[in-house]
Amino acid sequence: MRVRGPRGFGRSQARSGGSVELPRLPGSLRIETLANGLTVGLLANPQAPIVATALAYRAGTRDELPGRGGVAHFLEHMMFKGSSRYGPGEIDRRTQALGGANNAFTSHDATVYHFTFAVDRWQEALAIEADRMATLTLDAKETESERRVILEEIAMYANEPWDSLEMATTERLFGAHPYGKPVLGTREELLSYDEKELRRFHAERYRPENAVLVIAGDLAGCGGEAAVLATVEGAFAAIPAFPTPPREAAQRNVAIPTDFPHEVVRLNREKGEVPRLLLALPAPAAGDPERAAVELVSLLLSGGRASRLQRALVDDGQLCAWVDADVSDHLDAGYFAIHAEAAPGVEPARIEAALWAELAAFRHELQSAEEVRRAQQIAVADWVFEHEKVHQQALAAAMSIALYTPDHIERQLRALLEVDSEQAVAAAERWLDPERGCVLGWSLPSPDSDATETEDDAEPFEA
Repeated sequence: MRVRGPRGFGRSQARSGGSVELPRLPGSLRIETLANGLTVGLLANPQAPIVATALAYRAGTRDELPGRGGVAHFLEHMMFKGSSRYGPGEIDRRTQALGGANNAFTSHDATVYHFTFAVDRWQEALAIEADRMATLTLDAKETESERRVILEEIAMYANEPWDSLEMATTERLFGAHPYGKPVLGTREELLSYDEKELRRFHAERYRPENAVLVIAGDLAGCGGEAAVLATVEGAFAAIPAFPTPPREAAQRNVAIPTDFPHEVVRLNREKGEVPRLLLALPAPAAGDPERAAVELVSLLLSGGRASRLQRALVDDGQLCAWVDADVSDHLDAGYFAIHAEAAPGVEPARIEAALWAELAAFRHELQSAEEVRRAQQIAVADWVFEHEKVHQQALAAAMSIALYTPDHIERQLRALLEVDSEQAVAAAERWLDPERGCVLGWSLPSPDSDATETEDDAEPFEA
């Protein structure tokens, strides 16, 4: 028996201010729930004779036990290293032999696997996903081999100036919250557990009722939605529902409390060849009504050549080689990040002083209707580009259903197109004042290759 769900993602002629048209994912999204709890989304889009699948598990860094950091990401790797029907490496070989593509990623909130195949062979993705959901091998030898791969990955990120700066900055911003932990885990954590911990995490989190599977593309070429749904049932129906809900599953959408700084926290590192700045401030969670206004603020500050920080720090000021701003898309709480790389010969103190001045001015000045409209047009263009391909549409739908609501990505864009200048200034006043709490991270040139770091009591640059 299936429980019928809502439809969404249809075409729309909605406009904001009569000037910016709201795009929608092609086709319509049909949502069904199998008897074992697996949520299935069908997104018909005949733009090409291909089918993409996206399987999102509500299993990320947010769900790891203390001292077991990196388990979610480690398990993502192991999902390609053997199940009852597919030996180590066979998933990639089989995908390539069929002319398809596959990939996966782990975030703080979820882990997602996706495939793209021609319309006459897409069922292979279901066979693979069902087999490793039900019968993942987790061989000890393969686990040790993959552990070495991830340890190398951790070392690579630690040696990259931007990655290491971001990890240190967000760790200080979020504190004890899981969002402050690296998705890869630490070297010490990776060495502290074996395949038994991976098996426990898989058994608790990789269950039908904790997953969302989206099938997108030329569903008509597969026999229609009914035939596709029957194929999904044939692949997954035999996997039983978990007898009791996974730990915390009933509270999956309840935010974990955060304890952001209430002052400017300085973090200075020595790494790389040029000064790099990362200013991280608290921001609304992805589902917060005010997030749209904060996202518009990020576009007004750094969206395009005419944006405020681009003019002040790069084109006119010639202080930075480049600058950008963005807002994270987290379930519990977000952060607003401003990145900048110093131009040759420019002292960090000058960049910091100019940035502080621009943020202060922005919080008290209304942007013109033309500037707001330009930022909104950039948002629409970015949205269209990010959802152009079928597999991108499948991923967006899967994450929306798994973590928020089926229409989450469209609702976010619609809200952004409704923000006016007054609301943008109000959001900036609330969220964009560093003195209310932030982490200011600097990565500065070092004569040696090893990074050193100081926090909290680091002296500010003399502006």
